[in-house]
Amino acid sequence: MTAARQLVLALALAAAGCMTGARTFEQALAYQRWQRCDTFATITLQRIDTDGRVIVSGRSADQYPFLRCMAEQALEQQKSKPGLVVPEPVVTLQPR
Repeated sequence: MTAARQLVLALALAAAGCMTGARTFEQALAYQRWQRCDTFATITLQRIDTDGRVIVSGRSADQYPFLRCMAEQALEQQKSKPGLVVPEPVVTLQPR
């Protein structure tokens, strides 16, 4: 019985480990948007949430051009994927 429990536990941990590295569809699309807008010197990617929200940090000078770029990329993706919901990116401003 102990060997069977260990096997089940090992399989469960392996399955959980595989799932943590996988991207959701929304994250994959968000990463594409990020790659196209990763042109601003002070904007740094912090994370992409499972719903596709892009969280970055940066300086105020690049904030609005970055948000404009992300909005343009979201519109492009929505043209080919009608009904796609794209969460607004979040920019955490860093002090100078």
